[in-house]
Amino acid sequence: MDGHERNALTEQECRELLASAPAAHLSAVHRGRPYIELVDLIHFDGELVALLPDDSDIARALSTVISPRRLVAMQTDDLTEAHRWVRSVTVVARPRWIVGVEGLRACRRAAAACGLYAPLDAWFLALTHPALSGHRTARRAGHLRLATTQAPKNAVAR
Repeated sequence: MDGHERNALTEQECRELLASAPAAHLSAVHRGRPYIELVDLIHFDGELVALLPDDSDIARALSTVISPRRLVAMQTDDLTEAHRWVRSVTVVARPRWIVGVEGLRACRRAAAACGLYAPLDAWFLALTHPALSGHRTARRAGHLRLATTQAPKNAVAR
């Protein structure tokens, strides 16, 4: 991949990135107003689940009974090699609240296993039937400089 390329990720690469992502931006639109929040992620029962705090704008914007036609979007990036390229994944899915006592307990256990604290008033939003798309983009301008012992090419020795 040269410095100007953008390559699509396979579905498997998208799933691997999501499996390792601790957080993502979740977005929803309610009455024409967009809501975007950074949320923690866990995996529960084969589904990606967003943890939302009780005072979450998205939790309030999505009614307790979500229309089956309503969609949410989520986006996350892998910046482990940000000096060369960035991998991004976008998920469009149907949201479903996890409400059963056993499901909530299992989600709290899954969150704890990831090192996350999920208070009793946390909301768990499962992203069902996800459509995944991802890409790898080479960094071209404004990319991060790595700390090295090399002097810049045009540096003058003193």
